[in-house]
Amino acid sequence: MIRGLVDFALNNRFLILFAALLLLIWGAISFHNLPVEAYPDVANNYVQIITQWPGRAAEEVEQQVTIPLEIVMNGIPHLEHLRSTSLFGLSSITLIFDDESLNDTNRQKTLERLSQVTLPNNLQPQMGTDWSPVGQIYFYTLHSTNPKYDVMDLKSIEDWTLEKQFKSVPNVVDVSSLGGMTREYQVRVDPNKLISYGLSIGQVEQQLANNNVNAGGSFIEAGLQQENVRAIGLVNSDADIEKTVIKTQSGTPIRIQDIATVEQGSKIRLGRNSTIPSTTSSLSMMRPSAR
Repeated sequence: MIRGLVDFALNNRFLILFAALLLLIWGAISFHNLPVEAYPDVANNYVQIITQWPGRAAEEVEQQVTIPLEIVMNGIPHLEHLRSTSLFGLSSITLIFDDESLNDTNRQKTLERLSQVTLPNNLQPQMGTDWSPVGQIYFYTLHSTNPKYDVMDLKSIEDWTLEKQFKSVPNVVDVSSLGGMTREYQVRVDPNKLISYGLSIGQVEQQLANNNVNAGGSFIEAGLQQENVRAIGLVNSDADIEKTVIKTQSGTPIRIQDIATVEQGSKIRLGRNSTIPSTTSSLSMMRPSAR
């Protein structure tokens, strides 16, 4: 048999060379398209749904958020497992699909189902970022030797400058920040003054919200030109907050500065953030296209 194959190859040299050339080209194309990864993604195809409901107990979150979402999500094509966790103020659902499904299709089907669910207080469930557990590619920490920049300044640089730049890099789908202090305006109300003026926390909160908006108007004709009219109400400094009028009593305006002190401080730090003094972030890559 081997002798017959050798005789056939010798008698049909051009045919054998042509077949070898085709195999060589086919092999080169296959090698070029072969998905080679240094760290193969062994995770399942999954979609995560996260819903925040601040101030609610885990039992309420389970009954009014997690279970309605589970009912709507069951029956999605290629769905193998559905796992959920309900915590204080947080609902997390993980949908695990089989390996034959496409991740983009799974996310589209999940998004279609999300539009069918009705949750209390106009809650908005959100899908998690499309990345896998092996997708973290880079960690960095922000430090400053300049005393002009404190930890809150570094966190502001991270949130408003660096994160935007990193997300513009191809295949980077998310930047997760840990630690640091997020700057916020804090109105520290004096309870005794609040009672003496007959006010409530709800009134103070409502007036702060009402006085922190811009309003658009029409325009005024000035010859052959027109000048647009608008009312500027956005807060730019602590002084703007202090001058906010809460109500008028006997013709005298009562302002925020009469019942509270206004300062810039950091948000309450919870969980892992409370143990990390500096600002640390990680970059996550998109899932491989083969998945």
